[in-house]
Amino acid sequence: MNRAEKRLRLKLADKAAKREARKKSGGNQREHQQQSAIQQALDLAVQHLAQGRLPQAESIYQRILQSDPNQPVALHLLGVIRHRMGNPGVAADLITKALGLKPDYADAHYNQGLAFQDLGKLDEALASYLKAISLKPDFAEAHGNLGNVLQDLGRQDEAVVTYRKALGLKPDFADAHYNLGNALKDLGNLDEAVSSYHEALGLRPDFAEAWNNFMFAAKALHFSQAREDKITEFCKDGLSPGARATT
Repeated sequence: MNRAEKRLRLKLADKAAKREARKKSGGNQREHQQQSAIQQALDLAVQHLAQGRLPQAESIYQRILQSDPNQPVALHLLGVIRHRMGNPGVAADLITKALGLKPDYADAHYNQGLAFQDLGKLDEALASYLKAISLKPDFAEAHGNLGNVLQDLGRQDEAVVTYRKALGLKPDFADAHYNLGNALKDLGNLDEAVSSYHEALGLRPDFAEAWNNFMFAAKALHFSQAREDKITEFCKDGLSPGARATT
């Protein structure tokens, strides 16, 4: 091969390399533009979702998934919409698919737990909340809902501990105060239950369920204290609580 042929071959190779570089650059640019468009669409959909405009948000997520069927955020939030629309089974399936693509997605594990809870799958819900907390230890809402599942499973002592963890992270968490009150009431700790309901009502004065349970627990506590006072009075008189007068 003479010098002219070598120069020609080098020149052709250089042109081919430049074409490939332009092609790659163009592909990267198109990919970047597509990802940017998807992110803008996700941001808009989240705004609709936050304002309760579910059909508008759903439409955007569907379009995103037509473009990219494996977009985990769109799958997850479409699942959230399905749950809010009363279909927790479909919600669980969509969120599970999202988690298959993004296993470290704490919010998705949390919302998967909500869907499982509504389906009555308490063990699965428990696992979902625990996973969310392992990924995001300061996730107060996940601690709160973990407490709800523990309570539903009859594990009241553990529920109390979990609610208190949630309140340590978020002291103004009215639902956690209320649910802590319920767990304490079930355990017979009426004075602490009344205090928890009182905290919930201080944060949400229109919390009807908390008012009902507060009144019930307060009456039960008053009855219990009155009974204890009466027993003490009997004992001071030298009588046992079950003693009967004889003639």
